[in-house]
Amino acid sequence: MTDLFLNPLIKLKVGIFYHSCDHNKNPSGFNSCDPQGIAAKLKDLGARAVVIVGVYDEIHLKLYKEAALRAGINPLLVRVVDHSWGEMAVKENVTILENAWTADLALIEEKPLQVSRREVITGNLQKVKDRRDKPVYISEMCKGLHRACTVCQDSCPYKAITIDKKTGVIINYDKCTSCGLCASSCPMSAIEFPSVSQHSIFELAKVKGDKVISCYKDSGNSIKLPCIGMLSPEDIVLLRSNGKLTLKCPGCELSKNLSFLKPVVDDLNNEIGGISLITPEGVITMKEAKEVQLTFEFLTNRSEARKVILNSLGNISDIAYDVIIDQNKCTICESCIKWCPSSALTLERTIDSEKIVFDSKKCIGCNICVNVCPEGDGGCNGKIMAIVNPASLPTSSSNSTKAIYIKRSKGVPSAKVVMEDYLVRCRVCGEPVGSRKSLNHVKKIMKERGLECEDEWLERCPRHRAEYSFQRRFASAKFKPKRFDLNVG
Repeated sequence: MTDLFLNPLIKLKVGIFYHSCDHNKNPSGFNSCDPQGIAAKLKDLGARAVVIVGVYDEIHLKLYKEAALRAGINPLLVRVVDHSWGEMAVKENVTILENAWTADLALIEEKPLQVSRREVITGNLQKVKDRRDKPVYISEMCKGLHRACTVCQDSCPYKAITIDKKTGVIINYDKCTSCGLCASSCPMSAIEFPSVSQHSIFELAKVKGDKVISCYKDSGNSIKLPCIGMLSPEDIVLLRSNGKLTLKCPGCELSKNLSFLKPVVDDLNNEIGGISLITPEGVITMKEAKEVQLTFEFLTNRSEARKVILNSLGNISDIAYDVIIDQNKCTICESCIKWCPSSALTLERTIDSEKIVFDSKKCIGCNICVNVCPEGDGGCNGKIMAIVNPASLPTSSSNSTKAIYIKRSKGVPSAKVVMEDYLVRCRVCGEPVGSRKSLNHVKKIMKERGLECEDEWLERCPRHRAEYSFQRRFASAKFKPKRFDLNVG
């Protein structure tokens, strides 16, 4: 993000352009359907982003896009509001554009414009830079989680995302359908749409008033997103906080991907009310809205939004995560603890026991603990389950292929012990060696490979294991660790 404007802290300047024509008798608007004339007026605004108040239909949308391209404006920084929708619609769209810092990250496509007679005569044939409104990967926001996190890859039903452990997320735009599931699943908001950034959603949530949210194919008065499937449970709660929320799907081939959204809306509607979902397959009717008070100034990503919600509302469905550990498979090898980026999993030791403690409020749902778990069916090559769709998760850990899995919780569990075992200490010095299960696992593997493994050797710390091996080999010889002269050099 070397460009000065590619920064979520910088608000874009937004101009408002009023258009008039036979379909919109606005006396104060620019009365012309000539794309070159509109382009000239858009240039005069001197703004990087523009809300056009005119007519929202297929013909006029094409007209406005051509005018924006001719004016050299990124078409993803142009939003259209029908003249009949009112000032609130203008305010909402201005808010989205002010925070549309991701727009210039979109893939560029050079294309010729429709040629007018004048351009044919003068030979002034213009090529413009169009943009593809498909999710983009922002490596700076990923913060290195791509080394073990696979949530976005697991969430994509079209196999359009692969993860390179060195470089990050790779999106195949030929396969991508802009369904938004990857954007809704990423805990760090590292995958976002160019036209509507995650920060646009956060700031839109601060706007007071009831909201209707749909996609660009809906011709009615609504806040347009690429797809409502891009909304996470955290987004829905935030958007609901300052008014009632209606989500609408007009119906297309992507509506089948809303199987995750429906139970989330149903759960949240039962708890806080004021949320409805309208799809071709059915309607979730809005229940009585309860008061929702959320206070925040600036949020960087979805994980921060989750903390705000949990701290403000407490016990609410589908916001927090829960971790389940199979007691028969886990050996407390500590892989999940060492890899957990948010310290949601920690190790606690007493004189004779060690425990894995899980703090739900710290969990960001990155799935890393599952990915690095070496225990369970298939070992390190076991199947990794996506945590995006709760319906895809097993109801008990016995169905999991790993010793650990995560799911969205119907409540907010307090910090709890998820695994406990007897702690073996060194027979010589008393230093912790490992859990009884982990040592039994080591012993089993060594015996399977034909190696000798005595409890006397196994139940020692690394230093005293070496001492024991030395004494066994050389009988009466005394073990003397090598000494180093710290004053040399």
